Amino acid sequence: MVSKDAFWQRQRRAPLYEALVRHSRRQPHPFHVPGHKMGRSFDREGKQQYGPLLPLDLTELSGLDDLHQPEGVIAEAQALAAEAYGAEETRFLVGGTTVGNIALILAVCRPGEKIVIQRNCHKSVYHGVILARANPVFVVPAVDPATGVAAGLRQEDVERTLKEHPDAKAVFLTNPTYYGMGIDLRQMADVVHRFDIPLLVDEAHGSHFGFHPELPASAMQSGADAAVQSTHKMGTAMTMCSMLHLRGQRIQRSRLFQALGMIQSSSPSYALLASLDLARRHMLTEGVSELERVLPLLQRLRERLASLSWLALPELTENSVFATLDPFKLMLDLRTQALSGYELQQVLEEHAIFPELSASRHVLLAASTGTSAADVEKVWQVLERINPPQTGGVYPIIQTGGIPSSSFLREQAMAMHEALDADRAPIPLEAAEGCIAAEMVIPYPPGIPLLVPGERIDRQALEWLLAMRQQKLRFHGVHDPNLATIQIVT
Repeated sequence: MVSKDAFWQRQRRAPLYEALVRHSRRQPHPFHVPGHKMGRSFDREGKQQYGPLLPLDLTELSGLDDLHQPEGVIAEAQALAAEAYGAEETRFLVGGTTVGNIALILAVCRPGEKIVIQRNCHKSVYHGVILARANPVFVVPAVDPATGVAAGLRQEDVERTLKEHPDAKAVFLTNPTYYGMGIDLRQMADVVHRFDIPLLVDEAHGSHFGFHPELPASAMQSGADAAVQSTHKMGTAMTMCSMLHLRGQRIQRSRLFQALGMIQSSSPSYALLASLDLARRHMLTEGVSELERVLPLLQRLRERLASLSWLALPELTENSVFATLDPFKLMLDLRTQALSGYELQQVLEEHAIFPELSASRHVLLAASTGTSAADVEKVWQVLERINPPQTGGVYPIIQTGGIPSSSFLREQAMAMHEALDADRAPIPLEAAEGCIAAEMVIPYPPGIPLLVPGERIDRQALEWLLAMRQQKLRFHGVHDPNLATIQIVT
């Protein structure tokens, strides 16, 4: 049994970061990449901001280990992360959760094999299915009736799907959602494991889970076989930095690590990797006390916002379609037709408050351990002064997160990878009903595809796309970013 003192003695270290600092202090003569030579040659103005970081922007040198064959300080840093996050093994990712999701699917699926997938998952999951040439079996999420936002999967739906498809190789779901809604992962893991297949979790927005009693348990704590966390989203790592956590023997790890080696850069940023090392240490040594500081601020803000008749926040009740709710996600749900989410975003940004995303009816604020009392007070001061006329009724739900579950039910006329390889042509969006999509249409954020290659474009999908285009939403995955035309299979 490992003592607590030994645990904390280990976790106070940041071996990769420490190795970079030691190397830079030697004042070495760098005859290696990158070309800025530890900051000696760099844009003069930019160096004022980047300067302190450049000496740590190193490469695979003696004593600094190799991400693709970790045996030294990177291996030690990853082992500390696994211990901290409750995993058996952890791998650092510098291509975001995207590369972790793709690698997991490549590891569990061979061409033609089935994988059960949450239909409102991130686009990277679809990309993994396409690269693996796997066959997705989609499960429609529950939808929160109060906000119109697609939440997580129901256990009974997953169990029924696995009975109908006993040859499925894994279940891949998202928990929590972009909006912080989650399911009972422990019960879901029990359901999936009865079929002796792995439960894979995109936990991009849950890297802080499990570190405070008021936060939901993490996927590792709940029995998942693999979880990918965007440590840069709700943690303190630099952008692009994620961790892949593993438990159990249901995933062939050699195949997984081979996939990671193919899709991660062969020249990973050591400055980014070291930020993962520091983010882990920070969460344990400073982050917990910061959680204690921020959580009461957010609770007080929720109580004050409850006095505003024109907006509401999701609440966890006995009748909720979600089982957990992240207190760090504040989804402002508008209850007036006089103000849209886009207009509210403009008002907030005029006061230097920059939300995570906006939609026709919602604005999402993402707090973290770095949120200050002044940040929270400013939000209240601005929202308190808004007094939209009460027009009776709610702003129509036409936005990226609030897509009813029925709109995910669409004929998959051909496999996604076959549709991408097929001959295609652009046609006016208005004329696309009945055609087979040749591209992925992804309202962004949050990056959840409304239409995937190989799906037949029905009337409902077309109406949603026309409405989103009218609202000037941003789209990823499309040839025409204005969506005047759409690529179809010819």
